[in-house]
Amino acid sequence: MAVPTALWVSGALALCAALAIRTPYLFSIRCWALAVVLCAGALGVALASCWLRKSRRPLGWLLLALCAAGPVVALAMEGRFLLQKQRVLANREAMARDIGRHLMIGYGTLADVEPLAANGLIGGIFVTRSNIAARSAEGLRTDIARLQTLRREAGLPPLAIAADQEGGIVSRLSPPLTALPPIGTLADQPADQRRAAALTYGAIHGEELAALGVTVNFAPVVDLRTNNPTHSLDFGSQIARRAISDNPATVTEVALAYGEALRQAGVTPTLKHFPGLGGVVEDTHIIGATLHTPTDALERRDWRPFREILARLDAWLMVGHATLAAVDPLAPASLSRRVVGGLLRADWGYQGIIVTDDMTMGAVFNGGLCRGAVAALNAGVDILLVSYDWEQMFPALDCLIDAGRDGRLDSVALAQSRHRLDAIRLSAMRAAPP
Repeated sequence: MAVPTALWVSGALALCAALAIRTPYLFSIRCWALAVVLCAGALGVALASCWLRKSRRPLGWLLLALCAAGPVVALAMEGRFLLQKQRVLANREAMARDIGRHLMIGYGTLADVEPLAANGLIGGIFVTRSNIAARSAEGLRTDIARLQTLRREAGLPPLAIAADQEGGIVSRLSPPLTALPPIGTLADQPADQRRAAALTYGAIHGEELAALGVTVNFAPVVDLRTNNPTHSLDFGSQIARRAISDNPATVTEVALAYGEALRQAGVTPTLKHFPGLGGVVEDTHIIGATLHTPTDALERRDWRPFREILARLDAWLMVGHATLAAVDPLAPASLSRRVVGGLLRADWGYQGIIVTDDMTMGAVFNGGLCRGAVAALNAGVDILLVSYDWEQMFPALDCLIDAGRDGRLDSVALAQSRHRLDAIRLSAMRAAPP
């Protein structure tokens, strides 16, 4: 019985892996996961066939089917992805360009992203540690310049080039860029020195990022630090280690000065992560999370830095995937028309660029990337970030194009977003070197 039991278990595991082969959870091992599933399945089928011939038990056919299911499902999932990728790469419709401008993606190699940039299928790229590992800053600078040249030659506006250089534990481009301590250390400085220190801190980031060709930094974090216990699955958020302070006035002072220094260097700051992750226990990288704080309490404390800085600084706003229960308990904030179109656009009057947190995070991806992408654009979001598992941009864009054809995309929301994107890209074209 040992062999059949082992086959039952391995067959079930292989099937589970096959079903997840194209999810972000297997992204880091995807390069060999498919080969493992196929080899394990082939071996399982061979062993199950031998056992079936010897035992002639009816369950042997079920075992054989289970062992074969893993490879079949894996190949089907891979085939579906390749079909979606091919459809996107071959698409020359105006609609594909119009929708593609809303995507900002990470990437593996320059060859991966060149056709997407040249054909107008993306609006920006996100550069991170994997793009600069074991390379000099000059190498990344050359890559960015190459992509912008492709855009210019195609008559397209420059790409938005984003990085995630907060300082402290989130310093994706350090090294080779300067590794700075957490920006929260500035909050401990005397009040008369705090602003100057934040300006210096921001100038270092701004000048180094601008020298690479980066135009947007996903910083500063303006979530308030809280005493909430860390969830056992909080591998990614760790806001307590990234927040500036638990004092809204201090957060506003430091983040505003930091953002001003970025702008002075030609880099756009991004306030994150609205509606605030300081009051959230769960990690949205993995699972859904809900912010239960009433809106009046949020307005008095958590949202003060967001509102005060946005009123004084030209900055982007990143909306996270926590559900804001008091406004829309049924959807993550990043996908909610009540939050984005209602609270932020209508009530606050914010008409700048809104970017989502990574759409491949579990809080959104688990509910369906296609559904989430459509909902986010319809809510009034301008840019969908697809960074960690960047290949998800192919099914996402394929889905969005279908949604555009079927009339499932809100034409009014898209027109308003197009106006906002045109404004920043016109400004980028004026600032770009000849």
